Order: sequence, then C-alpha cells, then structure tokens
Amino acid sequence: MDPTGAADALTTSAVNIRPKNIYGLRTDVIGNIHFNLYQEVIYPVEGVLAFHDYVSNKQRFLRFPEDTFPEYIAMSVQRKLLAVIETCPKVGSSISIYDLATLKKRRNLPFPHATAKASFMSFTADGKTIVVLTKPPEEALYMLMLDKTGTVIESRPTASTARGSVDCFACNPQDNALVVVAGDGILLFMAKSEKGINVSNNVKVDFYTTSMDFIANDLLLIGTSQNELIMVENGEVKLRQRAHDAELIDILWDQDALNKELEHKTPTELKLNDERVVCMTAFQRGFAFAIFNRVFVFERVSKFKLERKTILTIPFGFAPENTYQITNIAICARQETIIATTKHAQIYVGILIVPETLKAKELQFQPLGAWIHLSEITSMSVCSWKPIIMTASRDQTVRIWNYETDKVELVRKFQVDVNIVELNSTGLMAAIGFSDQLRITQIFMDELNIVKTYNFPRCKDVKYSNYGHFMAAAYDNVISITSVYNLEILKQLKGHNGTVLSISWSATDKYLISGGAEGAIYQWDVETGSRVQEIVQKGTEYRSVCCTFCEPLSIYAATNLGVLREFQNSEIVREIVVPSKVRTPLTDMCLARSDLIMFVGNEDGDLFNIQLPFMDAGGASCTLFRFFTSQINKLFFSYDGTLLLTVSMNGTLAIWAMDNIEGKVASMDADLMRSQEVLIPRSILHDKNEQIANLEVRLRQQAEEFQYQLNQNEIFDGQQLAEVHRSYRQALEELKNKNNETEQRHTEEMNQVNLQINDLRDEHKKQLDNLANQYSERMLVEYQKFSNLRESMLTLRESYENRLKTSAGILQDTVEGLETDYKRQLDERKELIRELMKEMQDKKIEFFKYCREVEEDNDRNMVDMQLQYENKLNNEQNSTQLWRGKSGVLEKRYQTLSKEIEKLLEEVETLKEEHNKSQKNIGRLTRSIEDLLKDISDRDYAINAKEKRIQELLHKNQELDKYKQVLSHKIAELKAQIEPREFQINDKRKHILEMENELQGLNQNNIQLELQLKELKDKYLSNVAELKVERHRSRAARECITSICSEIYHVAAHVDSPQRLVVKVKELFRRHASDDELKRHISLDAEVRDEFQRQRAQIERVLKINRNRRPMTDEVKRYQKLFKENVVLLDEVDRLREENVHLRNRLKKDLAKHKLSGKS
Repeated sequence: MDPTGAADALTTSAVNIRPKNIYGLRTDVIGNIHFNLYQEVIYPVEGVLAFHDYVSNKQRFLRFPEDTFPEYIAMSVQRKLLAVIETCPKVGSSISIYDLATLKKRRNLPFPHATAKASFMSFTADGKTIVVLTKPPEEALYMLMLDKTGTVIESRPTASTARGSVDCFACNPQDNALVVVAGDGILLFMAKSEKGINVSNNVKVDFYTTSMDFIANDLLLIGTSQNELIMVENGEVKLRQRAHDAELIDILWDQDALNKELEHKTPTELKLNDERVVCMTAFQRGFAFAIFNRVFVFERVSKFKLERKTILTIPFGFAPENTYQITNIAICARQETIIATTKHAQIYVGILIVPETLKAKELQFQPLGAWIHLSEITSMSVCSWKPIIMTASRDQTVRIWNYETDKVELVRKFQVDVNIVELNSTGLMAAIGFSDQLRITQIFMDELNIVKTYNFPRCKDVKYSNYGHFMAAAYDNVISITSVYNLEILKQLKGHNGTVLSISWSATDKYLISGGAEGAIYQWDVETGSRVQEIVQKGTEYRSVCCTFCEPLSIYAATNLGVLREFQNSEIVREIVVPSKVRTPLTDMCLARSDLIMFVGNEDGDLFNIQLPFMDAGGASCTLFRFFTSQINKLFFSYDGTLLLTVSMNGTLAIWAMDNIEGKVASMDADLMRSQEVLIPRSILHDKNEQIANLEVRLRQQAEEFQYQLNQNEIFDGQQLAEVHRSYRQALEELKNKNNETEQRHTEEMNQVNLQINDLRDEHKKQLDNLANQYSERMLVEYQKFSNLRESMLTLRESYENRLKTSAGILQDTVEGLETDYKRQLDERKELIRELMKEMQDKKIEFFKYCREVEEDNDRNMVDMQLQYENKLNNEQNSTQLWRGKSGVLEKRYQTLSKEIEKLLEEVETLKEEHNKSQKNIGRLTRSIEDLLKDISDRDYAINAKEKRIQELLHKNQELDKYKQVLSHKIAELKAQIEPREFQINDKRKHILEMENELQGLNQNNIQLELQLKELKDKYLSNVAELKVERHRSRAARECITSICSEIYHVAAHVDSPQRLVVKVKELFRRHASDDELKRHISLDAEVRDEFQRQRAQIERVLKINRNRRPMTDEVKRYQKLFKENVVLLDEVDRLREENVHLRNRLKKDLAKHKLSGKS
C-alpha cells in the first residue's frame, strides 16, 4: 500500500470527542438538582443535563435541543419522569417530558401562557398531571394532564379579596385532585373537579409562606419568612413554633401543650442572614428544610412524633456570604444522602440522618467532586511534564487540577482579579497576571510562593517556550521576553500599533508569533529581535495565533470576523469562514503537536473541529460539537494529545476524550507526564524533620508510660478480683437459704389459692352456662324475625321488578302511579327497617349492659383477690388467663353474630342502592321522554323551515329561467360578433408568423455581429497585453543599451592597445549577448512583424464589411415598425380570448343552475 495514501486516509477521517469530566452548574435554573432511581445526581450544565454517578465518578448527558434553554426542572414522585420548562427565542416556552430510564423525550407540551414565567412546578402523586404556577401579573394555576387528550385546566390561585401573591403550592400524596397554594397572607385548599379547579377551603393566615409540603395525608407543614414552622391539620392551624429551635414535633400536641413544653427551654440566639424557611421536602422517614446555609432533618420516631436528627451546614469559603443561601435540596431514593445547591455553582452532599452510633448531630456538607470555580474562568494553562492544569477565574482564585485523579490539588485566593495564568513545562513554576503586574510564583505542595514581580500591566497573553527556558509576556503593544533561570528581561519586541492579543512559540523556540488588535501578525526572531514575516490587515483583530510544529512553518490565526486564516511567507495561503449564523467572532484555537488536529471556539459557545490540512482552493471540513451556551474562553490539548480541555464564560471546565486519532498524535516520551516532583522550602522541610523527631521521642515516652500503667493496672485488678470473688460467694450462700425458705412458703400459699380458684371456677361456669342459654334463645327469636323480613323484602323486590317489566311499554301513562305506590312501599320499608334497627339497638344495649355487669362483678372479685393475695399475683394471672380464654370464645361467638348483623345491614344498604338506581332509572326515562318531545318539536320546526326554503328555491328557479332566456339571446348576439373577428384573428396570425420568421433572421445576424465584436474585443485585449510586454521589453532594452554604451565608453579607453581592446570587447559580448540570443531576437522580430501585418489586414477587412452594411438601417426601421404592430395585435388577441373564456364560464354556470332547477 502507498504510504502517502495511508497518510491521506488518516488525515481525512474526522476526529470525534466525548465528555470525560465536566465541572460546572447552571444556577439560573430553578430545581437544578435531583436524584434518580439509579443514585445519579441530575443537574444542568451549559446546554445539557448531566447524570453524575458520584460513587464511580461517571457522567452521562442529555442534550437539550438547539437554541433551547431550561428554566425549571421537576421530577415525579416515582423518579421516572422529568419535566423541563424549555425556552426557545423562536418558538417560545414549552414543557418537555423525559423518560429517565431511556433518556428520551416522551412528550412536548406547549406552555399554557405564552408570555408568563413559571414560579413553581410539580407533579401530582400519581405522576399523571403537572401543576404549574405562574408569576404575576399573569398569575394563574394550571393543571396539565399527561393523558391522550392533553387537557389543561386553568384557575386563579388567589381569592378575589386577596392582596398578596402566591409563591408555592403542594400536592396531596393521596388525593391527586387536591392542591394547596400559599403565599403572602394566603392559604387556599383547591380541588379539581369536572367543572375545573375550585377553592374548597380558604384559611385566614397572617404569615408569609415560603415553602410547604404534606408530611401525611391530612397534615401540612409550612415554613414561613419569619423562621417559623406551622402545622395545619384538615385546614386548621394546629401548631406554631420557631424553626431553628424545634427539636420535637408531636402531632398530638396543641398550641397550649407546645407552649408549656417550650417554657422549660431557653431559646438559642442564632444570627441568620436570611430567616426564610425554604426547600421544605417530605420523605418516607421524615422531612427536611433549609434556613440560609443550614439544613434541618427530622426523622419519624413513632406514628405521631418527629424528632430532629441532623443539622447540616455549608461552611463559608471563598465566595461572598450571601451566595451560600441554599436554593434546592434533593434526597436519594434510599433516604441516606442529601444534596444541596446554593446561589453559586457548587454542589454539596451530606449524610441525611446520622446513625445512632455517632453522637454528633451537627455535620458539614462536603463538595460533590472537586471544588469548582464559582464564576467565569478567564484563563487556563496545561503542563507538559505533569497531568495538571491551572485555571484562573473572576472569583479571584487560582486552582490547579489533576485531570487523571479528577481532584483539585491547590487553591489560592487573591484580593484582586486574576487575568491570566501560565504553567511552566516542569509544573514547578507559574506566571500569574493581574491588572497592574505579572508575578512569577513557585508551586509548593499547598501554597504559591511569589519569587518575582514584573511591571507588565494588563497582560493579554503569557507563554513559556517549549523548552521552558524563556517566557514571553504580551501587554499593551509590547512583548517582553524573560529568562526563566535568572528572571531578567532579555528583549522587548516593539512594532505593534495596537494591543497584542495572542502569542505563540515555534517548535524550536527560535521564532515567536504575535497577533494584534490592529490586524497585524509578526514573526519575530528571538535572538536578534527582528521581524521575519509581516502581515497587516486593518480592521481585523487576530485574537488567537499558533504555528505548526513541522516545516514548512505555517501560521494559523483566528479573527473577530469568524474567519480562520493560514499564512506562509507573509502571504495569505488559505482562508476558511467558520460556519455560524452571523459570523460570530472566534475566541481561541488550539493546534495539536502533530499539526493534524485543530479545534476552534467562538463567542456563541460553538466548538468546531477543523480538518487539516486545508483545501488548496480554500475552505475545509468543519464539525460542530454543540455543548456550550456561553462563550468559550480557552482551548488546550493535553501534552500527549489525547485530551481536549475547554473553559467557558459560565465557569465550566470541560475535559474531552478524543476518538479516531490514530496516526494524528505526535510521539512523546512515555515517562514525560509521570513527573511527581514537588517543591518544598528548606525551612518547612527542616520544621517537618524536627516535628518527626519530636513525635518519635514523644511516642517512645508514651509507650513506656503506657507499659508502666498497664503493669500497675494488672496488680490492682487482681486484688479487686479476689475481693469481688469472696463477696460473691457469701452473697450466693445467703441467696440459696432465702430461696429454700421462699419455696416452702410458696407451696403452702399455692395450695390455698388453688382451692379458692376451683370454687370460683365452678361459680363462674354456672353463670356462663345460664348466660349462653339466654343469649341463644334471644338470637333464635331475632333470626326468625330477620328471615321473615328478608322474605318480605324478596317478595317486594319481585313484585317491584314485575311491575317495572309490565310498565316498560306504557311508562308514560303509569309513571305517576308507580311513583306514588313506590313511595308508599318505600315508607313502609323504612318504618320496618327503623323498627328493626331500634330493636337491634335495644338488644345490643341490653347485651352490653349485661356484659358490663358481668365484667364489673369479675373486676370486683379480682380486686378482692388481689387485696387478699397480693404476693400470689403470678399464679392468679395464670388462672385468669384460662378464664379469659373461655370468655374469648364467647367474644368470638359475639363477633360472628355481629358480623352477621353487619351483613344484614349491608343487604339493607344494597336494597337502598337498588332503590336509588331504580329512581335514577325513572328519572332517566323521564328525561329521555322530554328529550324525545324536544326532538319532535325541533324536527317539526326544521320541516317548516325546509318547506319555506323549497318555496324560495322554486321562486328563484322561475327567475333563473327568465335569466336563462335573456342569456341565451345574448350568447347568440356574441357569437354573431365573434365570427367576423375570428377571420381577422386568423389573418393577423399569418402576418405574425411571417414577421416572426423575419425577426429570427435579424436575430441571427445580430448574433453573428456580437460574436465578431467579441472576437475583436479579445484581440484588442491581447494586443494591449502584448503592447505592455513590448513596452517592458523596450524599457529593458533601453536600460541594456545604456549599460552597453557606458561599458563601450570604458572599453574605448583601451583603443591604444588592440589586444586589450579585443579582450574587453569579447567580455562585453559574453556579458550581454550570445549567438543564440541574437538569432532568437531576430526571429522574434520577424514573427512580430508578420503578426502585426495579419491583424492589420483583418481589421481593414472588418471595417470594409461594416461600411457595406450601413445602408440597411431603413430595412431595420421597417422591421421594428412591423414588430410593434405585431405586439399590438397580440395584445388585442389576448383580450378577445379572455372575453371569450369569461362568456363560456358564465354560460356553463347558467346551464348548471337551469339543470338543478329542472331536477327540483
């Protein structure tokens, strides 16, 4: 195989990138944190939705549609669906429903109000409805059904007399139709029905609700803006207490009991930046809420009690304090972990409920993953020897990341903004640029040590050379080159008229490339400080420049016009317009060390892979990777060329793994990126060694002390053990004696108790037998009555059904009679049922009275027995258990009888239901009769209307007949007028054909003349070019003649010596001409003379032809006149055709109307 062909195949294949690690978070999205069923954290970053498994540190992404921005994210209770309010500038807002199992969009619902913004959104408990609350002034509550119909129910979320606004709502966990809305002095219970959403309860409140949730079916827990927790039960305010002081919530308490409980406790004095209770979230084991930077977690310890278990705090760090306000919390499905987000872009994770083994109740949140930047990342640099990068941000911090371990190794906070950072290839030094100076720092283990400060204000770019011995800094219109070893300024390169925006080193560090805002690109020789190449294009900003690592040297530049240019030898070789909507300015570019991979970013957040090399005719293949929604600030490759690193204006750091790069990566030493060296100052190292030595001495001393204490403890423990053994033996002997005595006493008492129990058992047995006989007799009587009642009810039912069947045909005549009979029978049945219920209640009361008397007698006997035999309680309990067992049998018999009674009651209820159904059937039939009567009247009205319509149509038909006769007469007249005109049209057509033939001949002549004129123009242009060549030759000949004359003048000085004169003349001939050259010049003169004669003859011939054709102008005028007449005739013919068509259409309509009238 041809190696060049293989190289071409490798270069033509496109490079693909996939996200490896993305560090960032969008804080402008409401509900920007969630847990799914797979323990993945869901959060928005740039233009995607990230699914982050924080245990295995793996990420997967769901990309939003193009030009679509999320505003609100909500998850269903079952954690299977995700609703996202998406806004598109072209289409508007919509609600997208995503399936979390497949990450596919299931539905797309239009937002209920086009101009409104959502303030709160949630799923109902069954996950089949989405409830949306919009912000004022378009304040409304919408319910969007996720069924096939897609019904939308709208309601006003405030009462007519309300003055405040609604901020949140909560859906009932059991009743999917119940929604509670709340806000400033508002608390409404709203229910969905067939007519819409109606207010079922308007609770008068005096607080501002900031969050709420149901902790039970009828219990609503509310958090207010004044640090209060309020419990509402069945629409009534039950409890009210301070949120951060609450340690126990007892559902059975009322407000008085709570106040008594709180009297014994002193309230804690806690200064809070914000006292609002937000993010109220209920889960199966309890609930949680947040106050500023704290989360309070309560666990359900019993059915009616909830106890505070955990307080989680987000510690203050580098960000301003007001940004630590917690905005969202989420709890995992296992109810073990809680995550929270704040106003800055950091996700925090913590333990939801502290185990009982840990005594600490107050914990701190930890960051999820690495400590990321909280604002825009302005600069980035990559190290060659180590797998680390350095970033600078608007949050005034500098961070060093390890992209292999996915950790932040160092964070340094400054008091001013950091504009730019640059790492040395060793990873031991770094340059950090501020607004007024540039500082060189040494990178220690946990600190940055400043070793040199340069007065380089407003540095736009800083680059260390590839070998690491030079540093170039661009500030204003100057580039300074310094030595890394002695930190002295070696050269200052001046030449730019505008600000230098970007610089780049060549592969050998011999040249430095710079691009400026004035449209200039210079290639500098570092040794001499001179410019090797210059390219100036005014009106263009070269924001990023780079050069190839291989020869020949090519310079690539990214401009503010969305154009990518390639330069060689001070000239533009190729130019590419990066595809975008409005030629978006490019921000940065990066070129791999192999010169085969290039990526470019712009201000819209578009990331392009530019296929190299560019096409010879200009242009290249560009692959767009859509991920960012904000400006891409910096692009870099890792030194091994396998990773792409990008930072954006939203503070996102993205690390991409590149695929399809076989043969496109430059080779490197395998141990180059394995450097582990770290700088440690000598003073710190000395202190560490002293600490280690002191710790070793202290450890030996503690070991000796521990051994001595252990020996002393063994001796003391032996003495104590002997004494305890002696006392134990004595106590054991005493217990044995006491046990024997108690056993004898116990046997005597047991014998007496058994005798008394037997007597009581006999008496109790007799009483129970009498009671059972009486109860069975009564039950038989009641059962006989009930069977008679059932038979009468069945006969009544059969008779009623028969009557219904017989009355079905003649229902209209017998409805009133049936109603009166049925009402009478129903009253009789109600009286019978009422009497039976009274008898049953009386019997039940008698039975309960008898049981109560028996129980009172038994309790009285038991009390007497307890007073007599207080020390023999255990044996009596055994005997009473036997009695209770027998009484349990009677209770079971009573329960079976009561169940039978309940069944009878159920049958009565079924009869009532059947009565209701029959009544409904009667009502339905009456309604159907009324509907039929209405239908008959409607049809009579329709028949009358149609008869009137028929009369009108007959009248119109007669008028149409008259109109038809008139039209037929007019048609005959028009035909008489059209016939003579058709003969004229045929004559005119023949005349037009003749004129068209003549016109074609004239057109052909004109075409020939145009061709001849074009040939003459071409010859004229060639003659002009040859004339320029001849002028150039004559000028060169004159210069040559003048030089020859001057040399001849010098040769004339040797006229006295013929030999020298001959030599000088020969030299003159050799210098200026040879025999071949003379011959060539002579032949060229002859060819020029012949060509001139030929062209002159041709021009004279053409002029003669044109003179002969001048008299033909009269004929041309005649043809033009004929052509005008032809046009007039054609217009008249077209007009007559249109009139003819109009008359035909009118005639067809009249005929059609006539036919219709004849049929009717």
